Amino acid sequence: MFPRRLCWICGGLACLLSMPVRGDDLTGRDAFLCAVLEVSRCTPGDGCADVTLAELNIPDFVEIDLAAKVVRTTVASGENRATPIVGVVREEGSIFLQGVEKGRAWSFVLDEESGSLTAAVARDGLSVTAFAACTPLAASRR
Repeated sequence: MFPRRLCWICGGLACLLSMPVRGDDLTGRDAFLCAVLEVSRCTPGDGCADVTLAELNIPDFVEIDLAAKVVRTTVASGENRATPIVGVVREEGSIFLQGVEKGRAWSFVLDEESGSLTAAVARDGLSVTAFAACTPLAASRR
């Protein structure tokens, strides 16, 4: 009986761990803190592979400020990086962001209800996709 119960517990834990990480509800909010969870790099001929944030110099956290139209690193990161948001569209529960910087085009899709973010960055011969979980930032943090 014990081994069977242990299998059910382990199976339940495996299901919980394989569920996508969710952020918080972003509905009606304009500033978010996003934790980057997973990154893949794709090149022609080599295909795609998971990589670490450090390999691509991607910060662990980014702040997105729709009012200021900027994506930036956090103060705690010790970096002072920011990129302007060129396009913002809110539609049917999603927020779409786009920009261009240093020869790269990027697009973010945020699901307002779940707080999940899917990002794509592309330049000639290289694309990077990332997944993140976001939470609203307090107005005092901006």
